[in-house]
Amino acid sequence: MRFQDWIFCGTSSDSGVTRTRILSRRRLLLVTGTLGVLSACGESPSSTPSPAPSVQVQTNEFPIPQEASVSTSEPMSTAQVARATPVPATAVTTIAKPKARPGAVTPPADVDDGLRRLDGYGFQVHMYNQDRRAITKAAVSAGFDWVKQQVEWRQTEPIEKGGFDWRELDKVVAAASGAGLKILLSVVQAPDWALGDRSHGPPGDPLDFKDFMAAIAGRYRGRVQAYELWNEANLSREWGYGRLNAGEFVELLNAGHLGVKEADADAVTVGGALTPAGDVDIPDQKLQAIDDVRFLEEMYAYRDGLVRESFDAWGVHPGGFNNGPTQEIGTPRGAGWNGHGSFYFKRFTQHRAVMEANGDADKPIWLTEFGWSTKNADPGYGFGGDNSEDDQATFLVDAFRVVRQDAPYISHAFVWNLNFQSVVGPEDEKYPFGVLGPEGSPRPAYSALVTMPKGIRSDP
Repeated sequence: MRFQDWIFCGTSSDSGVTRTRILSRRRLLLVTGTLGVLSACGESPSSTPSPAPSVQVQTNEFPIPQEASVSTSEPMSTAQVARATPVPATAVTTIAKPKARPGAVTPPADVDDGLRRLDGYGFQVHMYNQDRRAITKAAVSAGFDWVKQQVEWRQTEPIEKGGFDWRELDKVVAAASGAGLKILLSVVQAPDWALGDRSHGPPGDPLDFKDFMAAIAGRYRGRVQAYELWNEANLSREWGYGRLNAGEFVELLNAGHLGVKEADADAVTVGGALTPAGDVDIPDQKLQAIDDVRFLEEMYAYRDGLVRESFDAWGVHPGGFNNGPTQEIGTPRGAGWNGHGSFYFKRFTQHRAVMEANGDADKPIWLTEFGWSTKNADPGYGFGGDNSEDDQATFLVDAFRVVRQDAPYISHAFVWNLNFQSVVGPEDEKYPFGVLGPEGSPRPAYSALVTMPKGIRSDP
């Protein structure tokens, strides 16, 4: 999940017309390095909670340095920023298969519990300017084989087209691949030079996004296995105020997909997940959202279904709030929440129905962020008070069981989040979603995920 807000929908009636309104939502804090089931946003539309690295261009040379050998040289001046061009796929001849770091923790043996095995168990992590070795060790120790890191395009190509700063991302990729983990990079937030007439969000020209995705996929070919193309485009804080448009998102998605495939045909493209929300319009807060299921329908209706040619897997951010993953849509656990599908983990079933209705049933779904908050200091997250630490642990394990038992079309699932308690303080709404404490100590949820059977069967 990217650092994102959660929209909590209620209903009101005006002259016989029912409108969905926001009751509260988790504020997009800027990563979510991304970040998955929940995204974070502050007053500005940024997505990274830690300081951005100062600008210094790295070229597209291989191999990517291992973490211990990454340069720590001082930043170059703007005048020194070189223009690097993506390395064509043909220029990369051989890339060594990543090896586990010496002394790496061996994951627990898989258990045949009669359920289908997922292709990917993942954590949303934040590794920029963090103890990356501790983070990757925690993921491996849990028996997980994927991590998701959100990447802000505006931090990586900040000043001008072709002026790349790969330093911090190189360290992230080196740490994860060195630990034997597969990597999903979620790419968001265009730099100022590419915005056009927008204040934030996507580029004015989708071809600029295509070029960036070709550059990043070329640089990390063989080391990064998947790319999530944008995040929650049905939310104004992610897409530009007052500019929500399913067709525009399809064009961006298609451009990013083509860029990745030009540089690394083997990399998986994941259609950027939509935020679980109803139709929302609060002008004084500059907050708009379009119902995620309706938005997906509009995507398929655009240009004779161009979206079908624009991703390998569809990303979904299923809700949860104070409802457990086994609850059916429309059966609230507690008071204060209506039966809208965005409140439920099983929201993914409604996305799947749209895909099947539009001839896209052959593609898998990836749950690129999901999780549950415990008691939350942010008053907009009052639902978290209904969830004890034991509830959080039970819900996460049950969510994996539901997916493995009932949803064979879901191939990958990423918990939001692993280590954000080491990134933000207790007053931040993202903090209670973390399954590790601020010093890396396991919360009950992490311990439950460690012992959770991962399965070995390939068929339902």
